[in-house]
Amino acid sequence: MKRVIILVITFITILLIFLMYNVIFVHNYKINIESASAFYPFTSSLMQDIYEQSDMVKLVSTTQAYNHIINGKTDIIIATAPSEEQKEMIKKSNVSLEYKLLYYEPLVIYLNKENNIDNLSIKDIQDIYYNNLDNWNTYQLEKNNGSQTCFERIVKKNELGKNHYEINTMPKIIDEVASDKKGIGYAFYSYYSKMHINDNVKTINVNDKDIKDKDYPLLFEVYLIYRTDNNNENIFKILDWLETEKGQEFTEYIR
Repeated sequence: MKRVIILVITFITILLIFLMYNVIFVHNYKINIESASAFYPFTSSLMQDIYEQSDMVKLVSTTQAYNHIINGKTDIIIATAPSEEQKEMIKKSNVSLEYKLLYYEPLVIYLNKENNIDNLSIKDIQDIYYNNLDNWNTYQLEKNNGSQTCFERIVKKNELGKNHYEINTMPKIIDEVASDKKGIGYAFYSYYSKMHINDNVKTINVNDKDIKDKDYPLLFEVYLIYRTDNNNENIFKILDWLETEKGQEFTEYIR
């Protein structure tokens, strides 16, 4: 009987310690994190490495991410640099944001798999999107999407024409090009390769460079972004982790 009592007391003690640990753990690591859809695989892996859980990451559009960080609905967003309209919105809100560079994400150009072209120069891409050439159907996202903002840094002015189409989601663009032998589109590689795979499209080289080349011409910055007036200690724990050897190895591997 005495042994049973000891076992019960031991069990209750261990259970209480476990519950207290989890209360402390949850309290200490309370943080809201949102990721633009293209970088969701990266952000989930990052949180898994830091917190050993990835379900804390919410997938949103770039527009939603900037709206939420400005309005204080989230602590951290993972996204590309803001568009001109988003910069103006940030300025008007009187919110100060800090941008921590994480890595460089390749933007890929993709065609219908039956297209024999396997390389285009930047000038070719500009001509195709500028001039609405009859032998091409060009697809792009709506303004203020992260990949569209980056693409506009290459093709700075592209007006919609008879064979130029603005689509509201990246999966739809990929699927449109998959069914259009004259189609051309773009996406961040993480999204193209992990978030929406379609075997009827193929990526091509740009300026004779592959995405694995360090001088691939379509590499864009991905940031961890937070408000400077946000004192959530977990923001700084993440930033500190990124400066550790393990954190540096993680981001170097992504790059």
